[in-house]
Formats: sequence, C-alpha cells, structure tokens
Amino acid sequence: MKVVRGLLILVALLSVWMTWDNVLSDDVPSQALAQLAACTVKKCSDQHGMTRMSKTPIGQSFEYTWSTGTVNVTCRREYFFVGTRLCKVDAP
Repeated sequence: MKVVRGLLILVALLSVWMTWDNVLSDDVPSQALAQLAACTVKKCSDQHGMTRMSKTPIGQSFEYTWSTGTVNVTCRREYFFVGTRLCKVDAP
C-alpha cells in the first residue's frame, strides 16, 4: 500500500511540474526554438508570424504562416519530464 501511495504522489508531483513548465512558465525560449525550427523549412524573411500557439502539460505547439502556407512546430522535453527542450517541424 505504501508503494502505491508513493507512486501516486510521484505521478501527482510530475504532473504539477509538467503543468508549470509547459503551461504556466515563460515560453519565450520555446518560441525562439520553434521559430528556428520553422525557418529550416521556409525562408524566415518571408514569414508573416506566429498565428497559433497551444500549451499542454506535455508540450507546446506553434503555427507559423507564410504567404505560401503554414508550418506547424511541436516542442517537448527530451526525456518527457527533464532534458533540453526540442522543437521539430510536424509533417504536413
């Protein structure tokens, strides 16, 4: 019983951490990484800007718009809870 209680507490603490890290905290570094990832697909100087942003406890999603279309980028932690934040362009 103590093991189950300990696991539930651990899951609750990790959920609080992920919510703080991905939803409530400042996301300027994530936006910069997402824009760099989007600019690997299309030329940055032609970009109209970020048109959508979505924050969840698991990660963040961004949509950047060009006159020729949009690029969706997803940013998440490398090892789910910890590690560097990685941003990748979603398949069209």
